[in-house]
Amino acid sequence: MSLFLVLGLGTTGQAVTRYLLTHGERVIAIDDRLSWEVLPQEFTDCPHFQFFSTEEFIGKYPGSVEECIASPGIFPDHPVFRFLEERGIPVVSEIEFATRHLSFPLIGITGSCGKSTTVSLTGHLLKEAGYNVFVGGNLGTSLIESVASQKQWEWGVVELSSFQLERTYSARFHIAALLNLFPNHLDYHVTMERYYRAKARIFAHQKKGDIAIVNVTQNEWQTRVISGLKASILPVAVGKRLREGLYVSQGVIREAGVPEQTVVPIRELPLIGRHNWENVLVAVAIARSTGIPQETIARALSTFRGLPHRLEWIGCIHGVHYIDDSKSTTPSSTRRAIEALPGPLILILGGKAKIRDFSELRDVLDTPKVKAIIVYGEARQLLAHFIPPRRLSHFVPTLKEAVEVVRNIAQSGDVVLLSPACTSWDQYRDFTERGWHFRKLVLSDE
Repeated sequence: MSLFLVLGLGTTGQAVTRYLLTHGERVIAIDDRLSWEVLPQEFTDCPHFQFFSTEEFIGKYPGSVEECIASPGIFPDHPVFRFLEERGIPVVSEIEFATRHLSFPLIGITGSCGKSTTVSLTGHLLKEAGYNVFVGGNLGTSLIESVASQKQWEWGVVELSSFQLERTYSARFHIAALLNLFPNHLDYHVTMERYYRAKARIFAHQKKGDIAIVNVTQNEWQTRVISGLKASILPVAVGKRLREGLYVSQGVIREAGVPEQTVVPIRELPLIGRHNWENVLVAVAIARSTGIPQETIARALSTFRGLPHRLEWIGCIHGVHYIDDSKSTTPSSTRRAIEALPGPLILILGGKAKIRDFSELRDVLDTPKVKAIIVYGEARQLLAHFIPPRRLSHFVPTLKEAVEVVRNIAQSGDVVLLSPACTSWDQYRDFTERGWHFRKLVLSDE
């Protein structure tokens, strides 16, 4: 019986703890946001489970901890990390821990934008082709739960954040896809170089015969993350013709080769926006890599529906269309949302910033189709520096007040877009809660 430390008891930490206790291991859990009284009874009733605060653990270290499994997003300067490092105790992510126990091949997908949509679409394509597929990771269901379920999975499709990838040391993805890279999570990684390195770990343990899918639409970062790969590289691109891989040209998804083949016209895709063409390309490339026929892929694409809070149409009220893109928490993702929609556009920005530089938005905010900009929340003073002075703008404390401003200025034919470019953490638990609140505020006007 070994002793493991689980740092963080959110969804991921609880899944790891449950797995370890079920398999007869001892667990110490640390989460300074929680107390013993609010922990699941299945843990507190188990004699092999202990719960400490950070201070208690360091002050009363019991010794013999074999390994720490850290939940994603716990900052590198956490005192427990320093304490463990001084004692040579390894710290891994749940992804690293889970992959040691898998008996099925993994498809890993990462990037700054579009991960969840691409993972969901990939899972949909594989399921429609008849595969028994686990879909999870950063998307929602922890990978370790795929082991605990005892199902006979044929493929696993997982969304991977930079936090999860940074602490992987042997995790292998038989098919690995990198969608894009934009400035993100610099409050955690500090520099873009560290952020790039974390993302590139998705390819680090691939072997000859594995496949690395890379979006080469914009040649800005690819060479920095794919040098030295052992896997075969399969490129995808929008707006450029490729000699191999898949690309979008003249409104059609094409697969390079002799002869070149047509997969599906863009007009038949159920997702809004040019950026979603890239997401679809990656999902189709993965599906083709698993041997799914093109006709099956084309049929499955027509039945896919996008995820909530990602350019999701809420409704049309008094001739005004409302779009919920609460998932967009970076300037890059918000820029893509603005470019995907027609005008006149009323944009709602705000929340809690995770970077300080929003200059990427300046030119797109200055386009004629942006009619007005409403900024709410903690970041409104910061965002004010990046809004063109001639653009009509309003600054309010809450999302509720932002919607009230919309009602006063919106006219029939306008499109109202909530695409905050910031996290929700100043006023909401997550982007989902923010999105549902936006929907409630909008529909209450009916």
